[in-house]
Amino acid sequence: MVRVVRPDVEKHAVCMMAELHRMKQDSDHCDFIIQAGDDVYCTHKNVLSAGSAYFRAMLRHDTKESREGRVVFKDVDSECVKNCIDFIYSGEFEIPDGSIVDLLHVAIMMQLEDVKQAVSNILADSLTIENYFSTRNVGDIYGLVDVSSRCRIFLLENILEISNQPGFESIEKDDLLTLLKLRESKLCEEEKLAVSLKWIDKFQSKSEYLHEFLEVIKIHQISSVYLQHILETHPRISNDLELYKLFTGHILKASVNVKEGNDADNLLILFDYRAHCLRSFNTRTQEMKKFHNAKCDFDESFTAILHDSYIYVLCEAKSVHRLNFVDKNSRWENMDDMICDHGWYPRTVCSTGSIFVIGGSPFTATADVEKFDSSENRWFQLESKPSAIAHASLVSLDGSIYCIGGLRDGVVVSSFCRFSPSSSEWVDLDPVRYPVSGSGAVAVYQRIFVIGGWSGEDDIDNVECYNVTSAQWTSSPSMNSCRGDNAAYCIGSWIFVVNEFGDTDAIEKYDHLNKKWCKTKVTYKFLGVFGSVMVKEMDDRGHEMSQCALKTL
Repeated sequence: MVRVVRPDVEKHAVCMMAELHRMKQDSDHCDFIIQAGDDVYCTHKNVLSAGSAYFRAMLRHDTKESREGRVVFKDVDSECVKNCIDFIYSGEFEIPDGSIVDLLHVAIMMQLEDVKQAVSNILADSLTIENYFSTRNVGDIYGLVDVSSRCRIFLLENILEISNQPGFESIEKDDLLTLLKLRESKLCEEEKLAVSLKWIDKFQSKSEYLHEFLEVIKIHQISSVYLQHILETHPRISNDLELYKLFTGHILKASVNVKEGNDADNLLILFDYRAHCLRSFNTRTQEMKKFHNAKCDFDESFTAILHDSYIYVLCEAKSVHRLNFVDKNSRWENMDDMICDHGWYPRTVCSTGSIFVIGGSPFTATADVEKFDSSENRWFQLESKPSAIAHASLVSLDGSIYCIGGLRDGVVVSSFCRFSPSSSEWVDLDPVRYPVSGSGAVAVYQRIFVIGGWSGEDDIDNVECYNVTSAQWTSSPSMNSCRGDNAAYCIGSWIFVVNEFGDTDAIEKYDHLNKKWCKTKVTYKFLGVFGSVMVKEMDDRGHEMSQCALKTL
């Protein structure tokens, strides 16, 4: 009886591969030469035939290469040829900087499926906004199914950012229309319109496509203020009579009242510490005026937040006050004190119908978390944050609270995490690209903008955007001014940034759909901003006031 003994098959295979690799390097018993450019590589026919279907077909027949014992590769990267030969001998390969496509080309030529798949995985995993179109083209040219599939998903998740990249016009019209119709698309109607207009702008001769795009967009769900903004500022529409008529025609078809829009004006309520009063800044008319009769005598270490029809003020000494902003004759009323000491400027956010306070002041980090139930006028202490933080930025989106940056042990950090109020669970996410504290943060549909802040040395003008769907950070255009502690509010296509310690240059706005910063016209000379909230303009009965928003031809 014959016994088969296998002491260590894997070890034997590894040793054989290593010895064959050494023999190639030392030219021991080599019988075949591969030439690429001026470089010559000595190899073994048997090894090449075993490791590559390309060489197996070449060497098993009476070919010129088989007879001469040499093959010459033209118009290929020599180093990539060497790396593919190394893979045949060792099962490993290197990717030279900037040569991943060249390596893919050689691997496909040599029919090295493992190398092709490995490179395909790297391309799919390395997909970004900036390299989307080049990666998609490589996937299409070389038939990389995994790459093409990942690109389709990535486009769906990041279409708004990708629409700003060179090459956006290469997307086929029907493909873009299909994408905008998909239920999985996270785009709001304003963003769908912005993407459509950007694609049409690439083609001076394809304005007739506007009608097809408008058919898939729910115009009636778009703010009339934003529609007016498009009519007045979009160069193709405002300067082309036919396009203007087409656009306004779709607005009328969608039953938007173009003479008396339904949108109430948005007001930024500013705490003027110089005059000890509230002032309102109308984001549409840019008019500044006194907002309420109540006097504001709070110290300068408070945080303001809007909840229901009340403006809440949270102070350093744990005291809480609120004002019914609808009733012009109301006065500040005292509420239940906070449980924990959060120090100066308590970091607060509204989420799931409650007010939350997380962390501490710029000088005292804490892990304390508590929430306020306005119906009971009562604070509840929640499970602590896993690590202490100070002066972080908070923003609420889809029932979760995102905590951005801040100070830990006096050092500015780039941490980014998500808190679930329902389960008190904290999840760490990919950090911000730079350490920041006290930045403005605002949620815009499925994106979170982090604006300005303090780097640990200086106030900064940086703007970063986090796509919640794709879990990726991208950079947005910087502000016109560096701003430390600031608050940010989204109104239609605009993000308004209020400098919490500002004077006449206190407010700046950003068109997040078209990526443009603009200065506002704050004409009040002696304004000293210290805190802000955003409200809808109300009449004396607490009803939102309508304003004229659109014009017709």
